[in-house]
Amino acid sequence: MRWRDEAATYRQHAAHCLDLARDTSNVPRRRALLDMAQVWLDLADQAEKNAGTDLVYETPRPPPEESLH
Repeated sequence: MRWRDEAATYRQHAAHCLDLARDTSNVPRRRALLDMAQVWLDLADQAEKNAGTDLVYETPRPPPEESLH
């Protein structure tokens, strides 16, 4: 999945949580849904930031062998 797809999916989950929060009169449940929406939005933001980062792992070179003189 590409980062744009991931971010869009996370934002859709956030929107769904907001819709559910708007439709409930239970205050603790509304608060939990709003918190979940914020987490989804944070994940979307992080996915977009990560898209601009290329991680490359290079195996470290072994240390040079010491001469036994």
